[in-house]
Amino acid sequence: MTTKTTCRIAGDIDQLSRVQLEEVIRGLEPQGSKHGIDFVAAADSEFLKGSRALPSSPERLALLMSRLLDGECDALVLDAPLLPARLPSGLTIGALTRRITSVDAVVANDGCILDELPENALLATASLRREAQLRYYRPDLKIVRTQGSVDSMLQKVKGGSVDCAVLAAADVERLNKQEFVSELLTNQVCVPAAGQGALAVLIRSTEEQFRDVVQTINDAATHAMLRAEWSFLEHVGVDASAPVAVLASIEGKAIELEGMVAFPDGSEKILCMVKGAVGNEEDLGSTLAKEILDAGGREVIEEFRLA
Repeated sequence: MTTKTTCRIAGDIDQLSRVQLEEVIRGLEPQGSKHGIDFVAAADSEFLKGSRALPSSPERLALLMSRLLDGECDALVLDAPLLPARLPSGLTIGALTRRITSVDAVVANDGCILDELPENALLATASLRREAQLRYYRPDLKIVRTQGSVDSMLQKVKGGSVDCAVLAAADVERLNKQEFVSELLTNQVCVPAAGQGALAVLIRSTEEQFRDVVQTINDAATHAMLRAEWSFLEHVGVDASAPVAVLASIEGKAIELEGMVAFPDGSEKILCMVKGAVGNEEDLGSTLAKEILDAGGREVIEEFRLA
């Protein structure tokens, strides 16, 4: 009887991360059975439980990736928008899962959409990217930047401490709470973060026994879209903390890439779009970055860096 190899997959310990981890394990289990590999959730690490760093923070991500590098797990599931521009030496992306809803969502009482919010309404969001774009679209809104889980954001709205919240639609969808969404925002209002809607599975670069199996859940179209989006960020020269956004879409053999930079106070927003052929993702990202920077984005980025 052949002994199966066990691949321990880890994620963060908050509810959303657990759901994302379970999604990946479900996708891998049928493939693992064909290759003699059991994919199991890794036991939570005590040092991670005791960490004061918030989920999704750079400090938390560094802990998770060090956990993988140190061999406490064999694969790590992360929300793709959280990936750093450069992975630590020794780690590689084994797979990017099929992207689900990539845009941002509005959660408000009584199904109220953004345009229906009263003047000076209080809006909660967790990112400068969203804040800058929403200030541009509705300068009257009073925006509160707040970190927290999907449930905590929903509770703020239901409890009346804010009039609405804007968060990633994919997060709400994965937690099966779509009934609370009153609107999905278009790019004209709020371009999403690079990678939003996809999950990344990281592995150690030397782990060839798991690489081939993990790659079976890699979605080629999602990988192409994210290559274009990450190329844009690389050539603009900022990370996910900046008021910069980008979204790629594929139709047939064509890829469309729309990018945005905005002043943090929402006083100006620059939106550009380029189109090209699938297979030229890196060049497309570079082209879009140049257009954005030449259209005034360079000044926006400089102001952000000096802030």
